[in-house]
Amino acid sequence: MADLFNIMKIHVSADKLRARVLVNPGMPVRTSEDIEATARVYYLAPAIAQHACYGDAGEKFQDCMGDTEIAHLLEHLTVEIMNETGLAGAISCGRTKGVAEDPRLFDIELSCPDDALTVGALSSAAFMMQWAFVHPDTPAPDFAGTVGALTQLVRNLRGEADVPAAAEEVSDAAPADVDGAVVDTEAAMEQAAGNEASDAVFGGAAAASHSA
Repeated sequence: MADLFNIMKIHVSADKLRARVLVNPGMPVRTSEDIEATARVYYLAPAIAQHACYGDAGEKFQDCMGDTEIAHLLEHLTVEIMNETGLAGAISCGRTKGVAEDPRLFDIELSCPDDALTVGALSSAAFMMQWAFVHPDTPAPDFAGTVGALTQLVRNLRGEADVPAAAEEVSDAAPADVDGAVVDTEAAMEQAAGNEASDAVFGGAAAASHSA
């Protein structure tokens, strides 16, 4: 079965990452098209409901989560994974915008305090949503394990002295698979390194933000 998303390109600048994301043909574009799958994502990371989200429906993501773009859900899940690592700083932000020429194309902008952290969180979020929308009959991803694996990977790449020895095992393989935890960063990092920095305007608020 086809993938839910195709991350077509990634642009990284000093403080933000911009990903152009295609929702593949045959897949739902809005959460209301598969509310059960949306609920699966919520149960993996319930804190996304309380993210700041200044859209038409209200001030929190829970106000629009039942009927918003699938790419918007991907944005908030990515931000929550970053938040949970404790490595994203005091404020993690995101914004999702549709691309006019194709209703299945979206630009997602994210805080980028660290390339590996942001790309790893986006990759992990896409994997979790692939499970929720396409493969719900398989074991659910381990959200906490994924956060832990990504945290270890980023700390190891930073050369932090307090990283446990087990982190080296995580960073030596991509994807890293720890009891359902998946962090697949290698290919995406190579793509990001080869792209020009994005000049897109980036804005946000504490936890996460969105503009359609």
